[in-house]
Amino acid sequence: MTTEPSYSLSDFLSAAHVKEFVPLSDGSGLVFVRDSLETGTAEVFRADVSGGDPVRLTGVFHPELQTSPLAQHRAEPKAQIAVTDGRVYFTSSRYYQAIDNIFSVSLDGGDLRQHTFHDAMIETSPAPSPDGSTLAYFTRTGRGTKVSLLDLRTPAAWPRLLSPGSDNERFPVWSPDGRWIAFERRGDTWLHEIATGVERRLVVDAWSKVTSPVFSPDSGRVLVSASDSGFSQLAVVDLATGELTGLTRLPRQHSGGSWSPDGQSITLTFADGVGLSNQVGVLRADGTGDLVTLTSGTAMRGSPQFSPDGASVYYLEGASNRVHDIWAVSPNGGEPRQITFSMGSLDADRLPVAEEAWYPAEDSLPIRTLVFKPANFDPARKYPVVVALHGHPGCWTHTMNALWQWVISRGVVLVAPNPRGTKGLGAAFHDLHDGDWGGVEFSDVMGVLGLIAELPYVDFHRKATWGGSGGGYMSFLIATRAPQVFDAQVIRAPVSAWKWIAMDRFTGQARYATATRDPQRAREEMGGSYTEIPDRYEERSPLNFVEHVTVPQLLLSARRDGSVPLNESRRWVARMKELGKGDLVDYVEYPDDDHSLLRYRSTMRDQGERIVKFLAEHLDAPQIAEEKVS
Repeated sequence: MTTEPSYSLSDFLSAAHVKEFVPLSDGSGLVFVRDSLETGTAEVFRADVSGGDPVRLTGVFHPELQTSPLAQHRAEPKAQIAVTDGRVYFTSSRYYQAIDNIFSVSLDGGDLRQHTFHDAMIETSPAPSPDGSTLAYFTRTGRGTKVSLLDLRTPAAWPRLLSPGSDNERFPVWSPDGRWIAFERRGDTWLHEIATGVERRLVVDAWSKVTSPVFSPDSGRVLVSASDSGFSQLAVVDLATGELTGLTRLPRQHSGGSWSPDGQSITLTFADGVGLSNQVGVLRADGTGDLVTLTSGTAMRGSPQFSPDGASVYYLEGASNRVHDIWAVSPNGGEPRQITFSMGSLDADRLPVAEEAWYPAEDSLPIRTLVFKPANFDPARKYPVVVALHGHPGCWTHTMNALWQWVISRGVVLVAPNPRGTKGLGAAFHDLHDGDWGGVEFSDVMGVLGLIAELPYVDFHRKATWGGSGGGYMSFLIATRAPQVFDAQVIRAPVSAWKWIAMDRFTGQARYATATRDPQRAREEMGGSYTEIPDRYEERSPLNFVEHVTVPQLLLSARRDGSVPLNESRRWVARMKELGKGDLVDYVEYPDDDHSLLRYRSTMRDQGERIVKFLAEHLDAPQIAEEKVS
């Protein structure tokens, strides 16, 4: 019997991900963001709804916009697309991760314009007015976040503040008639009337704070979200009266989408009972009638939007063996139709699908977990195992990770637990770790050993961890608190000392900020700031306990990381060398990538090659790095 050759790393890197999309108002097509095949960096594309090859609208160098001698050689990721008046608006972080500027390009890709250009200040969330005359966006400055308005039809126009007061504002959204801008202030949705400048809360009753506003086609109602129940719920607010009509009230996450053209229905996604998968549905906007579920099967969906004629609902869908692509389905139900195809040379049927499992924490709280077995799994074999540790406050769901699939394909079992502090599984599950970062979730993660010990196809004596950001921090905790438990660790962009990261973020605001997060914030996850509880910070900082480390580590970081300062890795390596443990650390710095290490395909390739070699050596599994057939 012959077998098909196994996939190469190049095959896995041929898969792209559709990250967001917008239907064109004339119904002719879709504009979306997807990784480019040349660099791996997210670019803007346009596609016909009936199929065919998409046309890339961005990625061409424009000398007139050059501000750096490197600009023509560096591809930068695009995001946050909005379309109006024949133009696509988007953000791009030209110089440093998350330091967004706003651009626009014509629908044929031939006219690129730059609207903001401060490369050390975040200018983000572009919202062009329906007539294309004014661009709303928000900026993080020394005063906090403020919404600005830019006249797009006056050359050299200077932006003006929507509301000059001292409050923080962000996430501007225009009403279809151009009369209102909705925005977030103090965690609630407010309205600004353009003609008068009058502002008011959207919901003035004693309801919870509402967010994520989406105006109805007639501008008379607003779809909103609220989380007072511990899960995100949806409601519709009447703009004239402030009356709120609840649409959902169930113990699961809901996310709003769009209005039908006639204003009678809304789209949404809703999580399954476990929370690691979800579905797309349609509800009547007046709160009557039953939910119509439009999808089925284990997958993660997002951004459900009615087509301009109301005949279809577009949405993103991906699974543990399929990248996210755009799909369409009738709002009445039926067989979904795939519009974009981004798997490259991979066949989803040849890739393993995650299985759901759980194990009890110390206090018997169930820890939801995904388990991947290699393709052509042989239950009689004993496989090495990798425990994947997610960042804070992430969540492992049924979505595809190309580097995971690459490593799994080499004959590795991967187990991905979701400890307390994980998002998307309800506020309670997240908040149960408050004031105890590095405490309760460390116990939750170590509990995965009980699950692994019960898997008959896992070699309990060959196991590694693989985690980034908060998962990198967890890796360091394991290395210092349980140094003999794992045989190897792959670590990306970790936190090693809470005092130092707070100081680095304070002194490097231009780098270590995001649009909605203050870089100087106290680490409330610890229960207070460093000056209030220094002992807790020191106790939870692995850098103080490096002498306990005995496990080999592959440590990967990037010089353009805008989330975790590079010094967190450098201090760790320096301390390891100081203690004569330098031979345990294989340290790599990528000069031109960011926190995710996913910006460029070249970075992903280097990681993939290094990781399989590292695991092969330290898990005593040379076959992991061998060329083989599946």
